[in-house]
Amino acid sequence: MKLKIFLVVVFVAGLSVSLAMASPPEGKGKTGTSTMSSTTSTNKGKKPPKTGLNCRPKVSLILKGSLVSVSGSSFVMDVKQTNRQAVIWKGKQATVATDTNTTIRRRGNKATLSALELGDRLNVRARSCKAERETASLLAVRVVATRAMAAVPDGDGTTTSSND
Repeated sequence: MKLKIFLVVVFVAGLSVSLAMASPPEGKGKTGTSTMSSTTSTNKGKKPPKTGLNCRPKVSLILKGSLVSVSGSSFVMDVKQTNRQAVIWKGKQATVATDTNTTIRRRGNKATLSALELGDRLNVRARSCKAERETASLLAVRVVATRAMAAVPDGDGTTTSSND
């Protein structure tokens, strides 16, 4: 009986010592001394910038409208609809730049900017810093174009729109 009590006491003592000596893994926990080198995280403890290259938060601007003109690596569109983040562009003409990372599709197939036709309906997604979305130039991430609605005359002299 005394042996059992002795073993239980030793076990409890060993368990309490091991819990007291345990520490979180390297770089974790609430201890003020982190073993991570300061060169790996230069922005440690600071908030990300609200403007500029690595700004946070970034928002998606969705613009829907029709193509007005194409020049070089940018195009001008007449914006008819937007999401909440891009409401400043609604009802205006926006100049949207493209780069090599921009995905352009026309009628479901990969396309180039030169393949777009005037009057095409566009759905453009651009990314911008939330703080500068009203003043920043738009750089398209994705452009989806569909054929413009063509006016088809009816028998009674009126015209209706149809999409080929």
